[in-house]
Amino acid sequence: MAGVLALTFVNLHAESQRSCFVPILMYHDVGATADSPWCVPEQTFRSQMTSLRAQGYKTILPSDIPAHFKWGKPLPRKPIIITFDDGYLGNLTVIEPILKENGLQAMIYLITGQVAETAAARREYEGKKCLVWPEVLAMQKRRTFAFGGHSHSHGNLAASGEPLPDIAECLRQLKQHGIHRPYAFCYPFGQYKPDTIKAVQEAGFQTAVVCEDVAASIGPATNLFALPRVSVMGGKHDFKLLKKEADVKTKSLVYRVLHTGIPLEISASLHASGDGKNIWLPAREVSQGEFELRFTSPDNTMDDEGKSLEIWDKHRLFKLATINQ
Repeated sequence: MAGVLALTFVNLHAESQRSCFVPILMYHDVGATADSPWCVPEQTFRSQMTSLRAQGYKTILPSDIPAHFKWGKPLPRKPIIITFDDGYLGNLTVIEPILKENGLQAMIYLITGQVAETAAARREYEGKKCLVWPEVLAMQKRRTFAFGGHSHSHGNLAASGEPLPDIAECLRQLKQHGIHRPYAFCYPFGQYKPDTIKAVQEAGFQTAVVCEDVAASIGPATNLFALPRVSVMGGKHDFKLLKKEADVKTKSLVYRVLHTGIPLEISASLHASGDGKNIWLPAREVSQGEFELRFTSPDNTMDDEGKSLEIWDKHRLFKLATINQ
C-alpha cells in the first residue's frame, strides 16, 4: 500500500511540473454585427466551436491551472480556455446552446455593477443588454459556464489610485449572489500594473487574465495574475483569389488575394491533400484590399497539383477560408 501511495505521489508531482501552451480565447460578443472587431458573427462562432472539437481541444477553466501546479490535477492533451468579457445577454441566448452542442465549457467575466437583480431591472453596457443574477445562477447550475469578475464598475483599475475597493466589491457581489468559486478575474481594458495585481491578490482572486494576444505558456513559474489571452476578432472577413502564378526565378508559387473586411492578422498555408502537409508562411496583418502570398516549396518545385490555399487566424486555431485550385 505504501508503494502505491508513493507511486501516486510521484505521478502527481511529475504532472504538476508539466509545462504546456494553453490558448485562452478572448471573446466579447457573438451576434449579427459584421462591422465590429469585438462581435463574432453567430455562424462563424458556431464553426469555430465545431472546429475546436474536431481538432481535439478540451476546455478547462482558469482554476484548473493553479490546481495543476499545486496538486497535480491532470490537464488534457490539448487544453483550451474560452472566455467572454462583460456578461452580455447573448451569452445565454446565443452562445450557451452552441457550446452545449459541442460539449464545451467557458468562463464569463461579469461586470458586477451591470448585473441587475431581476429581468425587469435589466441593465445595458455599451448599448447591449446584460445578464441578470437569476439567469447567471441558472447558467451556473447547467455548468456550461463558470463565472468570475471583470471589476464592479469597469473602470481603468491601472489608473486608479485605490483599485482594491472596486475589486473587493466585485468579489463580494459574486459571493453574495451564490457564484461557486468566483476567484477568476479579468482586468478592465486589459490594463494593469503591480499595484493592480496586488489588489487583485489581496481581494482574494486566484487568477487574472490580460490582453496580450499570445497563447499562454503554462509552467511552474507562470504568473497566474497576468495570463495572456488570444484575441478572437469578429467582423466580416472574405478572401478571394485574384491571380496565381509561378515565379520561375525564385521557384515560388505566388497568390494575389483580395480581402474584404476589417484588418486582422492571418497565417496562410499551402495544404497538400495527399500527405496532409502544410507549408506555412509567417503570420502577418492584412488590411482591406489586395495582398500577396509567396510560397517556396522545400523541394524547390512549383507543382501545385492537389494543393489548396488556406487562410487561418495568426494562432492557427481557426480556418478562415479555403481556396481550392
